[in-house]
Amino acid sequence: MNAIAHARDVDLARAAELARAGDHDAAQRILEGLGRAPATLDLLARVHAQRGDLAAARAAWAEVLSGDPAHVSALAGTRLIDDITAGRRRAHPVPVALIGGSAALVAVALAAVLLPASSPDGEPPAAQEPATQSPAIRSSVPAATQPVAATPDPELLASLAAPEVRLTPAGTGVRVVFARGMFGPDSTALSQEGREQLQRWGRLLRGKRVRVTVFGHGVVVPGGPVTGGSATAVARAAAAVEVLAAAGEQPPAVFVLRSAEQSDAPHTGADPAPNRTVTLRVDPW
Repeated sequence: MNAIAHARDVDLARAAELARAGDHDAAQRILEGLGRAPATLDLLARVHAQRGDLAAARAAWAEVLSGDPAHVSALAGTRLIDDITAGRRRAHPVPVALIGGSAALVAVALAAVLLPASSPDGEPPAAQEPATQSPAIRSSVPAATQPVAATPDPELLASLAAPEVRLTPAGTGVRVVFARGMFGPDSTALSQEGREQLQRWGRLLRGKRVRVTVFGHGVVVPGGPVTGGSATAVARAAAAVEVLAAAGEQPPAVFVLRSAEQSDAPHTGADPAPNRTVTLRVDPW
């Protein structure tokens, strides 16, 4: 994949995350600057539909179908709008990931937002045990058959070590925390030092079969939200992916973009600068 195509995929993923976060104006601005490729038009149609502009959504999907009459997502979206306008269905928000985008990075990013929530160093919530299973039955299971806590591959852990990162086990994967901040206040553009940190560490990904979840971080501001993530954090994750993919010689499908909770600061202390950063979770794939 050339640099232009890679940058377009990153922008598509960023637009998808912004739309999911409710920032439809920002998502639309990005998409309208990316041309008229089917994946772009498909996502633009979803954004229009989420805003309630069904005519614009239908027009975008119609443009997709003019070049590919069998495009599954456009057919489904058009049929849904026709059913709504004919009164056969109630109007509900059209999910950003109705069928699935054709761009690899978009598909991965959208799959991520539909998964159960997890923290950078935690696992998705475990399913509850059936109510019919009594404590007596559970306690009678021999210790040897009890589930063993997942641990990362020691070889993977060792291969990702570097002087400027802190590694901690995270299930079967590894959480990566960078020593220094990468962005200026309110900025989504990598600083030169931040770019160099990612380039140096990113080379360790070469030749590895891994999935890398990139968590963008922001800082809690007085009076601002402390949960829910932010569009700024998503944009920071997207900026980091572009550098990591190039340095690690990995395809975009390897990366998943997420916004960390505002309160999930990777560094403690009064100085907010180190927390204007990204953290990673690297899992075997």
